[in-house]
Amino acid sequence: MNNLTTLGESPLWSSKEQCWYYVDIANGVVFRRKNGVTTVVSDSHQNVSNLVNTQKGLLATAEDQILQVIPDTDNVKLLLKIAQSSDLRTNDGSVGPDGRYWFGTMEKNPSGLHGKIYSLSSNGKLRLQGEGIGIPNTFVWLNSESILISDSFLKITYEVDLLDCGKLDWDNRKVWLDLRNTNGTPDGGTLDENGDVWIAIWGGAAVQKYSPDGVLLDKLSLRALQPTSCAFGGTDLNELLVTTATEDLSVQQLDDFPDSGRVIHLNMDVKGKVLPEFIIEEQEC
Repeated sequence: MNNLTTLGESPLWSSKEQCWYYVDIANGVVFRRKNGVTTVVSDSHQNVSNLVNTQKGLLATAEDQILQVIPDTDNVKLLLKIAQSSDLRTNDGSVGPDGRYWFGTMEKNPSGLHGKIYSLSSNGKLRLQGEGIGIPNTFVWLNSESILISDSFLKITYEVDLLDCGKLDWDNRKVWLDLRNTNGTPDGGTLDENGDVWIAIWGGAAVQKYSPDGVLLDKLSLRALQPTSCAFGGTDLNELLVTTATEDLSVQQLDDFPDSGRVIHLNMDVKGKVLPEFIIEEQEC
């Protein structure tokens, strides 16, 4: 099986199943990787962009839908239809310390700041949290009161406070990382046990480690020009899975960066944090 991804994304460790998941957004495929073997879980959904764990499998954001996916079954349940233009799709997201699922939307062919940021409660309530973002990414919670959200269209990562009312203070967001004068773009990221932030640098062939206040601490150089995201996992949470993309790369670039499109599995000397699950409330008959 050719497991190269056009736009690999959303690496996710399932402690219950002791396996990895990731997606290929461009081809609408969900992959599972267990004991070194990669299989297709689903290839029937449009532009699946992000996965998080739930108490019964996975929550998946698709083009304009949020789905509950039960692996090894045909059970795919529509949880929510997002009312938006057909020019838009979902992108990155994560479960916050508050238990809500936080995610963003973007244009399929980005031309400006036309995306939005939402939160989803376990009871199915969708709340608009911010507007005016081009390509929403990262969604790493520094703590219960502060989240990092990148706009990959602008090449900037913002630190955004969560107000007591459960609303993001998006209008007063602060620049946490600015890569506008570099070849790299901040994409997906994750947090380690020490509170340091690891971010995939699209176009920079690297995953970079930052302190909680945005100071560069380390750089993992890769043979993939366009890493898209990274996540800690494994039995001891000391493995890092990095997804990558081949999208729009030239033949020369593919030769120069031969791991493009692959998932890169790294053993680390630091552990990741256990990520919260999204709890889906059961509906009464």
